[in-house]
Amino acid sequence: MKALAQKIDIILQRELAFANAIGAAVFEKPKVSFWMVLIPILFVYFIYRMQRFKSGRMKFDEEFMATRRRAMNVALDAVETNGRPDMGEVARNSSLPEALQKPYISWVNALVEYYMDLLAADGDSFESLVRAAYRNRTDYLLTLNRLNTVEKEFYTALKPHMGAAEGAADIIATIESQSQQLRRELAEQIFR
Repeated sequence: MKALAQKIDIILQRELAFANAIGAAVFEKPKVSFWMVLIPILFVYFIYRMQRFKSGRMKFDEEFMATRRRAMNVALDAVETNGRPDMGEVARNSSLPEALQKPYISWVNALVEYYMDLLAADGDSFESLVRAAYRNRTDYLLTLNRLNTVEKEFYTALKPHMGAAEGAADIIATIESQSQQLRRELAEQIFR
């Protein structure tokens, strides 16, 4: 059990680092300017903007990790019971509109399969878990491409439900492109 808990922690820590990297691309960090030295009231505004940036990043990470934690719980349950993942439970616990249910379940299912592969592997680091689970870069990239595809399908289904939310389309595009780039870089790092 300790080994399984350690693997879960390793995987979720990697996912949190992934969320942080995506968040860094989505949120623009305020910059100090020369004028703040000359006009101190501008520095107060900078501090306000920095606080908003930090709270926005924390909220983003929390929301970004929610589905991943849910998928990890389903994967863990399947591994512990030697059973199949209960995707019906995921659907029941989701408060998404019906039009988003199918793409969401596909996305969570891909995450669950990915996590189950990693949980079944032997290793004491994320890199060693991936190497043991996928053996080569091609197999790992196929899995990452599947994750990218189902995430993109979910985001495509989500866009009409976002309405006129300011910048939503740009944010989704940034998340999609950064996810793809970061995953490709990770595969290259692990399988040098």
